[in-house]
Amino acid sequence: MSEEYGARREGTPGRWGPALRALRLRSNMKQEDAASRLRVSQSYISRLENGVIEPSPDIVSRLRELLHNPVHRPLVDQLRAIVRHSPHAVALLACENDRVSVVEASARFHNAGPPFAAYSPSMEISDLLGKAVSDIVGEVLACGAFEGEVACMERVWHAPVKNEMRYFHSVQTPVFTGFEWLVHSATAAMSAAGYEAFLTRNGGPALVHHF
Repeated sequence: MSEEYGARREGTPGRWGPALRALRLRSNMKQEDAASRLRVSQSYISRLENGVIEPSPDIVSRLRELLHNPVHRPLVDQLRAIVRHSPHAVALLACENDRVSVVEASARFHNAGPPFAAYSPSMEISDLLGKAVSDIVGEVLACGAFEGEVACMERVWHAPVKNEMRYFHSVQTPVFTGFEWLVHSATAAMSAAGYEAFLTRNGGPALVHHF
Protein backbone atom coordinates (compact mmCIF):
# COMPACT_ATOMS: atom_id res chain seq x y z
CA MET A 1 0.00 0.00 0.00
CA SER A 2 1.34 3.45 -0.86
CA GLU A 3 1.93 6.09 1.79
CA GLU A 4 -0.96 8.05 0.33
CA TYR A 5 -3.46 5.31 0.98
CA GLY A 6 -1.84 4.28 4.24
CA ALA A 7 -2.26 7.80 5.55
CA ARG A 8 -5.94 7.64 4.72
CA ARG A 9 -6.36 4.56 6.92
CA GLU A 10 -7.98 2.28 4.41
CA GLY A 11 -11.60 1.46 5.16
CA THR A 12 -12.27 4.57 7.23
CA PRO A 13 -15.73 5.97 6.33
CA GLY A 14 -15.54 8.76 3.78
CA ARG A 15 -12.05 7.84 2.56
CA TRP A 16 -12.85 5.67 -0.45
CA GLY A 17 -14.17 8.57 -2.52
CA PRO A 18 -11.06 10.78 -2.16
CA ALA A 19 -8.80 7.77 -2.73
CA LEU A 20 -10.62 6.90 -5.95
CA ARG A 21 -10.57 10.50 -7.16
CA ALA A 22 -6.81 10.72 -6.48
CA LEU A 23 -6.26 7.54 -8.48
CA ARG A 24 -8.32 8.85 -11.39
CA LEU A 25 -6.49 12.17 -11.50
CA ARG A 26 -3.13 10.45 -11.28
CA SER A 27 -4.00 7.96 -14.03
CA ASN A 28 -6.06 10.30 -16.26
CA MET A 29 -8.96 7.91 -15.73
CA LYS A 30 -12.47 9.22 -16.45
CA GLN A 31 -15.40 8.50 -14.15
CA GLU A 32 -16.89 6.33 -16.87
CA ASP A 33 -13.73 4.18 -16.95
CA ALA A 34 -13.75 3.80 -13.15
CA ALA A 35 -17.42 2.89 -13.26
CA SER A 36 -16.73 0.18 -15.84
CA ARG A 37 -13.89 -1.27 -13.77
CA LEU A 38 -16.00 -1.30 -10.60
CA ARG A 39 -19.14 -2.48 -12.42
CA VAL A 40 -21.23 0.45 -11.24
CA SER A 41 -22.77 3.51 -12.91
CA GLN A 42 -21.00 6.79 -13.58
CA SER A 43 -23.46 8.53 -11.27
CA TYR A 44 -22.47 6.10 -8.50
CA ILE A 45 -18.81 7.13 -8.93
CA SER A 46 -19.80 10.80 -8.77
CA ARG A 47 -21.81 10.31 -5.57
CA LEU A 48 -19.04 8.20 -4.01
CA GLU A 49 -16.34 10.79 -4.73
CA ASN A 50 -18.54 13.59 -3.40
CA GLY A 51 -19.15 11.73 -0.15
CA VAL A 52 -22.86 11.28 -0.75
CA ILE A 53 -22.73 7.50 -0.35
CA GLU A 54 -20.53 4.86 1.28
CA PRO A 55 -19.62 1.75 -0.72
CA SER A 56 -21.03 -1.64 0.19
CA PRO A 57 -18.61 -4.40 1.29
CA ASP A 58 -18.75 -5.83 -2.24
CA ILE A 59 -17.82 -2.47 -3.81
CA VAL A 60 -15.10 -1.96 -1.16
CA SER A 61 -13.52 -5.23 -2.28
CA ARG A 62 -13.50 -4.03 -5.90
CA LEU A 63 -12.14 -0.63 -4.86
CA ARG A 64 -9.32 -2.23 -2.90
CA GLU A 65 -8.38 -4.39 -5.89
CA LEU A 66 -8.40 -1.35 -8.20
CA LEU A 67 -6.43 0.91 -5.87
CA HIS A 68 -3.81 -1.71 -5.06
CA ASN A 69 -3.18 -2.79 -8.64
CA PRO A 70 0.57 -2.17 -9.27
CA VAL A 71 -0.35 -0.58 -12.61
CA HIS A 72 -1.95 2.28 -10.67
CA ARG A 73 0.82 2.72 -8.14
CA PRO A 74 1.80 6.41 -7.87
CA LEU A 75 4.83 7.21 -10.01
CA VAL A 76 6.45 9.05 -7.11
CA ASP A 77 6.40 5.82 -5.09
CA GLN A 78 8.23 4.03 -7.90
CA LEU A 79 10.75 6.85 -8.23
CA ARG A 80 11.41 6.79 -4.49
CA ALA A 81 12.04 3.05 -4.62
CA ILE A 82 14.42 3.47 -7.57
CA VAL A 83 16.39 6.13 -5.67
CA ARG A 84 16.28 4.47 -2.25
CA HIS A 85 17.71 1.17 -3.51
CA SER A 86 20.17 2.56 -6.05
CA PRO A 87 23.83 1.59 -5.55
CA HIS A 88 24.80 5.05 -6.82
CA ALA A 89 24.72 8.51 -5.23
CA VAL A 90 21.27 9.69 -6.28
CA ALA A 91 18.54 11.80 -4.75
CA LEU A 92 15.02 12.89 -5.65
CA LEU A 93 14.35 16.60 -5.12
CA ALA A 94 11.14 18.63 -4.86
CA CYS A 95 10.58 22.37 -4.97
CA GLU A 96 7.93 24.51 -3.28
CA ASN A 97 8.10 28.31 -3.19
CA ASP A 98 11.70 28.19 -4.48
CA ARG A 99 12.70 25.97 -1.56
CA VAL A 100 14.26 22.69 -2.61
CA SER A 101 13.96 19.65 -0.37
CA VAL A 102 15.03 16.02 -0.52
CA VAL A 103 12.21 13.55 -1.21
CA GLU A 104 14.47 10.49 -1.14
CA ALA A 105 18.20 9.72 -1.14
CA SER A 106 20.19 6.54 -1.72
CA ALA A 107 22.31 4.83 0.91
CA ARG A 108 25.37 5.73 -1.19
CA PHE A 109 24.77 9.37 -0.32
CA HIS A 110 24.58 8.66 3.40
CA ASN A 111 27.81 6.65 3.32
CA ALA A 112 29.83 9.09 1.18
CA GLY A 113 30.70 11.54 3.93
CA PRO A 114 30.09 15.30 3.88
CA PRO A 115 28.26 16.99 2.31
CA PHE A 116 26.27 13.98 1.12
CA ALA A 117 25.82 12.31 4.51
CA ALA A 118 23.42 15.08 5.53
CA TYR A 119 20.93 14.19 2.79
CA SER A 120 17.77 12.77 4.30
CA PRO A 121 14.10 12.72 3.26
CA SER A 122 12.18 15.95 3.94
CA MET A 123 15.30 18.02 4.65
CA GLU A 124 15.59 21.37 2.92
CA ILE A 125 18.76 21.93 0.92
CA SER A 126 20.51 25.00 2.29
CA ASP A 127 23.97 26.44 2.85
CA LEU A 128 24.44 23.78 5.53
CA LEU A 129 25.36 21.42 2.69
CA GLY A 130 28.02 23.79 1.44
CA LYS A 131 28.22 26.57 -1.12
CA ALA A 132 28.83 24.21 -4.04
CA VAL A 133 25.57 22.34 -3.43
CA SER A 134 23.65 25.59 -2.86
CA ASP A 135 25.03 26.99 -6.12
CA ILE A 136 23.89 23.91 -8.04
CA VAL A 137 20.40 24.14 -6.53
CA GLY A 138 20.23 27.78 -7.57
CA GLU A 139 21.20 26.88 -11.13
CA VAL A 140 18.66 24.03 -11.25
CA LEU A 141 15.97 26.52 -10.24
CA ALA A 142 17.18 29.13 -12.71
CA CYS A 143 17.26 26.79 -15.72
CA GLY A 144 13.63 25.76 -15.16
CA ALA A 145 14.22 22.11 -14.29
CA PHE A 146 11.37 22.15 -11.77
CA GLU A 147 9.06 23.32 -14.56
CA GLY A 148 10.27 20.69 -17.01
CA GLU A 149 11.77 23.32 -19.31
CA VAL A 150 15.02 21.40 -19.91
CA ALA A 151 15.98 17.81 -20.62
CA CYS A 152 18.69 17.85 -17.95
CA MET A 153 21.55 19.88 -16.54
CA GLU A 154 25.12 18.67 -16.09
CA ARG A 155 27.27 20.38 -13.48
CA VAL A 156 30.84 19.73 -12.32
CA TRP A 157 31.96 20.99 -8.95
CA HIS A 158 34.45 20.46 -6.16
CA ALA A 159 34.39 20.47 -2.40
CA PRO A 160 36.82 19.70 0.42
CA VAL A 161 36.15 16.25 1.87
CA LYS A 162 38.25 15.08 4.82
CA ASN A 163 40.91 17.73 4.12
CA GLU A 164 41.14 16.71 0.49
CA MET A 165 39.65 18.50 -2.52
CA ARG A 166 37.32 16.13 -4.39
CA TYR A 167 35.70 16.63 -7.77
CA PHE A 168 32.19 15.64 -8.79
CA HIS A 169 29.94 15.43 -11.84
CA SER A 170 26.19 15.82 -11.21
CA VAL A 171 23.27 15.38 -13.60
CA GLN A 172 19.87 16.87 -12.71
CA THR A 173 16.95 15.42 -14.67
CA PRO A 174 13.33 16.67 -14.41
CA VAL A 175 10.63 14.02 -13.96
CA PHE A 176 6.88 14.70 -14.03
CA THR A 177 4.86 12.60 -11.58
CA GLY A 178 1.44 13.60 -12.88
CA PHE A 179 1.06 16.25 -10.19
CA GLU A 180 4.40 18.02 -9.98
CA TRP A 181 7.90 18.18 -11.40
CA LEU A 182 10.64 16.54 -9.35
CA VAL A 183 14.34 16.43 -10.16
CA HIS A 184 16.38 13.23 -10.16
CA SER A 185 19.90 14.17 -9.06
CA ALA A 186 22.79 11.79 -9.75
CA THR A 187 26.37 12.47 -8.67
CA ALA A 188 29.62 10.66 -9.38
CA ALA A 189 33.21 11.36 -8.39
CA MET A 190 35.58 12.49 -11.13
CA SER A 191 39.25 13.27 -11.44
CA ALA A 192 40.73 16.75 -11.32
CA ALA A 193 41.79 16.25 -14.95
CA GLY A 194 38.25 15.30 -15.91
CA TYR A 195 36.95 18.38 -14.12
CA GLU A 196 39.32 20.67 -16.00
CA ALA A 197 38.48 18.95 -19.29
CA PHE A 198 34.76 19.57 -18.73
CA LEU A 199 35.41 23.26 -18.03
CA THR A 200 37.49 23.60 -21.19
CA ARG A 201 35.09 21.66 -23.39
CA ASN A 202 31.93 23.45 -22.24
CA GLY A 203 33.24 26.88 -21.31
CA GLY A 204 32.18 26.57 -17.68
CA PRO A 205 30.98 24.19 -14.96
CA ALA A 206 27.37 23.86 -16.20
CA LEU A 207 25.86 22.43 -19.37
CA VAL A 208 22.09 22.53 -19.98
CA HIS A 209 20.55 20.06 -22.43
CA HIS A 210 17.29 20.92 -24.20
CA PHE A 211 14.90 18.64 -25.99
